[in-house]
Amino acid sequence: MRRKEKELKDPEAAARVLDAAEWGVLGLAPEAGAPVLVPLNYVHLDGRIYFHGAHAGAKMDALRRCGAATFLVVDAYAQIPSYAFDPDRACPASQYFTSVLLEGAVGEVTDPDRKAEVLEALMRKLQPEGGYRPITASDPMYKASVGAVAILEFVPARSSVKCEVGQRLTPARRDSVRTILARRGDPAALRTLEAMEAGPGAPGSGAASPGAEPAS
Repeated sequence: MRRKEKELKDPEAAARVLDAAEWGVLGLAPEAGAPVLVPLNYVHLDGRIYFHGAHAGAKMDALRRCGAATFLVVDAYAQIPSYAFDPDRACPASQYFTSVLLEGAVGEVTDPDRKAEVLEALMRKLQPEGGYRPITASDPMYKASVGAVAILEFVPARSSVKCEVGQRLTPARRDSVRTILARRGDPAALRTLEAMEAGPGAPGSGAASPGAEPAS
């Protein structure tokens, strides 16, 4: 990583972002043809990334051809206007964020009980209020569906966590950003203020909880 001041080495910081974000982008590089990028819902479980889909399609074809993959999650905070730093130049405009980039390999989960466990974990993440019958492989209502769906497991070999919340700013510039965000007052601005106060990678600067209003 070129900008070492943005790098976070705390593994818990990555876990917080991966646990909270609703979706990420799976990157595949087949030996022939263009790279494949797939945005998808996922669940972070036992240090691995799981997602589901059909047994056929471009994603599955690409996976069968290569197996190696990357997975990217970006938690975007508020946009920071150029006039926070300069009254005329556009160049200082920016956006604060935390990102997690994983490199590893993808394989298919075939054990019905593990498939059901992953699907149940995904439902708990995306529908925490409940309102459905828990998923098990032995339940007659789910047995056929669990068998029919493809569950893919991403096993990370390397990870990179990057965070920009104004940690390099001088006190005067930080005050300028705080003033603008406080005046703006929308949920994204207020969440960004919290992240600035918490500092890079702190529990208060992780990704928004599922269902929270996205950054503007």
